[in-house]
Amino acid sequence: MIPYGIATILVTALLVQLVAGIPELSTTYDETTHLPSGYSYLETGDFGLNAQHPPLIKLLAAGPRYFLKRDTDFSNTGLGQPNPNEWAIGYQFLYGNDTESLLLWGRVSVALLAVLLSVYVFAWASKSGGAVGGLLALALCAFSPTIIGHGRLVTFDVPLACFMTATLYHLWRYCEDRTPSHLLLTGTALGLALASKYSGLMLVPIVVLLLGLELFRGDQGSENINRKPIFLFLTSSAVIFAIALVIIQASYFFSSDLLIYWKGLARIQQDHFDNYPYYLMGQFREGGWWYYHPLAFLLKTPATTLLLAILAFLLSKRFPPAKGTDDLFLLVPVLFIFAVTSAFADNLGVRYLIPVLPLMFVYISRLARWMKNSRAAKATVGILLTWYTANSVAIFPDQLSYFNEFTGGASSGHLYLDDSNIDWGQDLVKLKRYMDENGVDSVRLHYGNNVSPQTYGINAQAVTNDEWMHDPAPGLYAFGTNILVRGRYYSQYHGLNTDWLSRFEPVARVGYSLWIFEIE
Repeated sequence: MIPYGIATILVTALLVQLVAGIPELSTTYDETTHLPSGYSYLETGDFGLNAQHPPLIKLLAAGPRYFLKRDTDFSNTGLGQPNPNEWAIGYQFLYGNDTESLLLWGRVSVALLAVLLSVYVFAWASKSGGAVGGLLALALCAFSPTIIGHGRLVTFDVPLACFMTATLYHLWRYCEDRTPSHLLLTGTALGLALASKYSGLMLVPIVVLLLGLELFRGDQGSENINRKPIFLFLTSSAVIFAIALVIIQASYFFSSDLLIYWKGLARIQQDHFDNYPYYLMGQFREGGWWYYHPLAFLLKTPATTLLLAILAFLLSKRFPPAKGTDDLFLLVPVLFIFAVTSAFADNLGVRYLIPVLPLMFVYISRLARWMKNSRAAKATVGILLTWYTANSVAIFPDQLSYFNEFTGGASSGHLYLDDSNIDWGQDLVKLKRYMDENGVDSVRLHYGNNVSPQTYGINAQAVTNDEWMHDPAPGLYAFGTNILVRGRYYSQYHGLNTDWLSRFEPVARVGYSLWIFEIE
């Protein structure tokens, strides 16, 4: 019972970190359209808004408050008009209603999926490597800055990681013991993943490949070697994908348009701009870099996690997993996710690789066998875990902007990456606190689009292009990190005088997404 008691404490610690951080974060960029879209589906049954993403997580985020307190208002947003602008509608809806309540309910819904993810990590690691391995993997998950940072936002990456992990776990269990319940749960989890985000489609070839390899390998000694594995593979696949398709259709309220999911997939590039200059380590490039995502992963993943993963790999032959097929179900998906993400995903954030993290934690759990009879091993892992936990707690509630020790930490993050890696519009709450503590009545704010400083009690005026590029008037200015990074781009490639970090010395930072300048 002791391992389950410790596991309960760790899961509770994760939940507390997630929920406690919610009030500290203003609306992030993608939440402006994701959350209102979920309400629009419930209100109208029309899935046209934000159709480039499946509806499940938006529905889950909107559902609790919608059914408990139906006082939201879509009037004056433009909903129902031809070619609706999802960003304008989302802005009007989110800031025209009770923003704090909408975000709280929506974010808690996603946070619960982050907790469910941690439960799956513990279950998988415990099943394959014992209780100590389960607790090791769970501790890594419970204090993962990336999972915490994105697990309390109405976005899709942590929910997708949850359902991808669940799919692979139940598929692994089914291949181990042929239990029908795990077959049914594999199909259910796969359907939930596909209905959460279109990148969940990566699971389809992974499931087919792993199922085929295991069923054919598992029946090597059968007299019906040419028939039994094929029949089992076909029937198992049919059950899994039939259940998944039903769940996808259910997420669209069983729409009469049977192709609605695939039509949304056709719009997946709606937010993509071919000549957008992506940013990496001080450089800009249209189209980005093929190695952006692996490098971003190395910059944003705690050094402790990377060291433990390397150690687990080096000791893999000496301490193989207790279940022989474990590696196949961990390493094949990780390699596939890295390859597909590097080939197709925009260079916008490490969040696209979040599904890799729980699989890495389970892989690291094999170190429990190394620790079993070695005091040195226990001390090594214990020190690393303490370091890991302390770093994660120290950056609360700014886990979204976490960078590891190799980069110099979050304060240096803007030298390496931008966008959702560091600045997603999350620090207006902190800006208001900074202004109150320093007796500041108003501020000139340049913080990107789709934010409403007035909602957070901030008296702000927008920075004009003339002030940005030429001679700003005296006063206090707050610039977003992404704006400063773009300013360097316009300075380097277009000769504009927009590089404020070179022109002026900031007097303070608010969180890691806002820089304060005082112009005299």
